[in-house]
Amino acid sequence: MSYRIDPALPVAREVHRIADEEIAAIIAGLETMPGGRQMAVHAARKRLKRLRGLMKLVGGGNEAFHDRYNRLFRDLSRALSHARDADALVETVDRFPDEGKAGGSDLQVVREHLASRRDRIVNETSAFDEARATTLAGLRAAREAFAGLDLPDDPDEGAALLARGARDMVRKAKRALRRARKRGGADDFHELRKALKYHWMHLGLLDDMWPGASSVRRKRANALGDLLGELNDIANMYEVLDAEEQAIGAPETVARFRRKLEKREKVLRKAILARAGALLEGEGKKLRKKIGRAMAKSGKAA
Repeated sequence: MSYRIDPALPVAREVHRIADEEIAAIIAGLETMPGGRQMAVHAARKRLKRLRGLMKLVGGGNEAFHDRYNRLFRDLSRALSHARDADALVETVDRFPDEGKAGGSDLQVVREHLASRRDRIVNETSAFDEARATTLAGLRAAREAFAGLDLPDDPDEGAALLARGARDMVRKAKRALRRARKRGGADDFHELRKALKYHWMHLGLLDDMWPGASSVRRKRANALGDLLGELNDIANMYEVLDAEEQAIGAPETVARFRRKLEKREKVLRKAILARAGALLEGEGKKLRKKIGRAMAKSGKAA
């Protein structure tokens, strides 16, 4: 199983293969859950994002199909997201070093509240069973639909399709970066996070068809995605603290935690804007020619 388009093979065949492998893996994981519910959900959401990344790369070949199944994969991921999102809040608290007396965390009361909240969500069996059933049904239908998806077999047309999808995502990331620099809202950084995540996936799907050292670019994009993920967790934490501060019952501790979050947020924003600018500078140029040459070379060698 490889989340990579082989330049020696027709694009249509590779898209069908990758989609089928990803969907089959999600179905198997949710049916058997060998590592437990949390692990199965985490793996399923990861692969649903990979499917959306694939769709965004080749969506120009069939826009109606892209719109329908990109929306489906997004909705299925959201249906499974509640437990993972609740766990991420606990992880956000754990990122801050202990500063309490005798080595105890001064944020322990916040952590205990969030951990209890997570456990309640995780143990909502009926809600999970419904989400899992919906996800499995949707994926089985999508698997059949992908088998009939019509995409170019011609190498030149395939190269043009891949280059267009990859360039469009780079442009989207650059637009999001400009908005984040100008307005700096949480939603602006969230859009940047999504675009860079898909760009990272496209670097992997195209691998050495991408101009330059794609492995280095991919590592940089992945590290930047981690920073953006942490920033997104902080934004989500603000929302939960606003809604549940009274239930936590420790206003001074919550206020102290907010100050920690704000300080870390400033550091993250500065680093993200600098790294994103460096990553995206000149990105996407000569992409069509490089993909075409890689396909032609691989086709002759095959």
